[in-house]
Amino acid sequence: MSIRTLPVALALAVSAALLTPSPAQAGCTDLSGLCLEPIKGGKWEPDASLSGKQLKAKRKGAPGKLSVKIEDGRGSVFVDGRFAGTAPMSDLSLGPGKHDLQVRDGQKILAEGVITIPKGAGVRVTVRHP
Repeated sequence: MSIRTLPVALALAVSAALLTPSPAQAGCTDLSGLCLEPIKGGKWEPDASLSGKQLKAKRKGAPGKLSVKIEDGRGSVFVDGRFAGTAPMSDLSLGPGKHDLQVRDGQKILAEGVITIPKGAGVRVTVRHP
């Protein structure tokens, strides 16, 4: 590589690095708009919901953590039908197992479904803002 082509190669490398999607975006093929970073035991089921009996079930084991980020914005996070906070939020402690999750921007629902939190693990999600 000559000295003249070095700046061009460097510019291309920087451009490629900036355009490479984050792990959450790269693994996201879900049309629901929620990208779950890969973690063993973590699962996202869009447009699903838990029954009242499932919501009341006792959760055994070490609590997990949920972090929610909304691309280019903020929003409200609801877990099991209750307001949990405003995104971006990190390390919300939840019992292991399945939880109803809804992320809103005002009245508009950005993502809705069931998320599985593994025992003692952290789950990070990114919600795409349309």
